Amino acid sequence: SSFAEKLDPAALTSLLNEYLSDMTDIILEEGGYLDKYIGDAIVAYWNAPLPQPDHAIRACRAVLRCRRRLAEKREAYRRRAGVELKARIGIHTGEVTVGNMGSRDRFNYTVLGDAANLASRLEGANKTYLTHILISEFTYEKVKDQFLCMEMDSVRVKGKTRPVSIYQLVGRKEASASHAETIRYFHQGLHFYKEQKWDKALEAFKTVSAMDRGLYAAQLYMER
Repeated sequence: SSFAEKLDPAALTSLLNEYLSDMTDIILEEGGYLDKYIGDAIVAYWNAPLPQPDHAIRACRAVLRCRRRLAEKREAYRRRAGVELKARIGIHTGEVTVGNMGSRDRFNYTVLGDAANLASRLEGANKTYLTHILISEFTYEKVKDQFLCMEMDSVRVKGKTRPVSIYQLVGRKEASASHAETIRYFHQGLHFYKEQKWDKALEAFKTVSAMDRGLYAAQLYMER
């Protein structure tokens, strides 16, 4: 909405088509299946219609590439739209029903189920922590050996009764070593927070905030 009102329909269509093309190309290169576009949002999944044992890794690799591509073209997009284009991403791993969904006359090959809903909820949860990529604990267990992740919180999303641990996907391990110390102190603060050792938690989060002022989650926990 922030940039749609600044562009005429033809210019908006051109910008959106270029953005969606850039992101979709990467998803397809990583073996993802493009489900649908919802406005400027992209819905995609892996491991169907053909099995992919490394589907969670493929998904994480794809979204990190999408983030890099968006950063590379951010200035060009800014010149055209007048605002900075940002993207939020949610990834969850779970069982869904895959197949033709719709009416008797018109239908789409798509996914349906609680796991798909949770992925969407994680995309929206980025707003709370000012993050860009959030993954569920179920995805984390499948990718933790290859990607550096930061545990952010345990949340109970709408429609769920059991809290789900969520993680920020930081990057490939070999390329994100500089973040390791910040993550170590943040996890330390999170541990003390869960133990209700407030003074120790506050001290750890203050250290994190001093190390990385861009990490809003540390400020969020200090306010809590």
